[in-house]
Amino acid sequence: MAWGYNRFADHRRVLLRSGSTVIATRAGPIEYVQAGPQAGTPVLLFHGSPGGYDQRWLLDPLLDLRCRLIAWSRPGYLRTPLTTGAGFPEQADAATGLLDELGVSKVVAYGISGGGPSALEFARRQPARAAGLVLESAVTRSYAPEIPILARAVFLTRYGTWAAAALSRLRPRAVVGDFVRQESTLDDRARRRAVDWIMAEPGRREITRRLILSLTPYEDRAPGLQNDLARFAALDDSLTAGVGCPALVLHGSHDGDVDPGHAHHAAATIPGAVLHIVPQGWHVLRLSTGHGSALEATRTFLETVR
Repeated sequence: MAWGYNRFADHRRVLLRSGSTVIATRAGPIEYVQAGPQAGTPVLLFHGSPGGYDQRWLLDPLLDLRCRLIAWSRPGYLRTPLTTGAGFPEQADAATGLLDELGVSKVVAYGISGGGPSALEFARRQPARAAGLVLESAVTRSYAPEIPILARAVFLTRYGTWAAAALSRLRPRAVVGDFVRQESTLDDRARRRAVDWIMAEPGRREITRRLILSLTPYEDRAPGLQNDLARFAALDDSLTAGVGCPALVLHGSHDGDVDPGHAHHAAATIPGAVLHIVPQGWHVLRLSTGHGSALEATRTFLETVR
């Protein structure tokens, strides 16, 4: 087993490293990637937990909106060391250092799930650099989930994530079904409809596979995840205080990972924030049947901050 896993992990590292660049910043080394037109609206992705720069494709629909996507691996993930910024304020400062090196003056900060706290810190610490803020399924206050033993074994271990990646090719429906069950509060009937909808289109099945792959190699992401989880639990309701830029808050009505209460809190405490709840939406909005409404809300928002 160890030989097979090591071969898989080494192959993944080759692919991941060929798709990104590591740049020296005043905060430390940062791994990043860019996509879209240089003259497009810059959007800086703060990825989820676990994750890395390779979750950039979650924002691929924004390429059709003429956006310049900048995705980086937050500290402790892949090739950005935890020393670059363990705390969320320090991660916001590291992101600013990256923008300085890239010569980008203003961005829309886009925080997904566990990327919410560092995106919020960026928006409130860098008011001159934050043209806007989008929070998608994002953590915005104290978060200390009880992770079931099975979910921990599958999604939070090196062998579990390896097995899940293999099963996503061999038994995609089973993996999709388990993913929706773990990440939503949909009832059985609605969950079956969601799985049927995902399985009906190859592109949506591929999104699931790539999400599972973005957990691997797990040991290259574990330092960031463990750091995030410890710091999420220590957050309070003041995280959103001081955000002055335009903000859009997107969340699924049936998010089983980050409770929709996080979205309602952000919308209530960020002045002028727009709240968009996706009906029947779960934690992964791109795999929710109402994703089109979230994309339209994002399109409208970006037009106001360009």
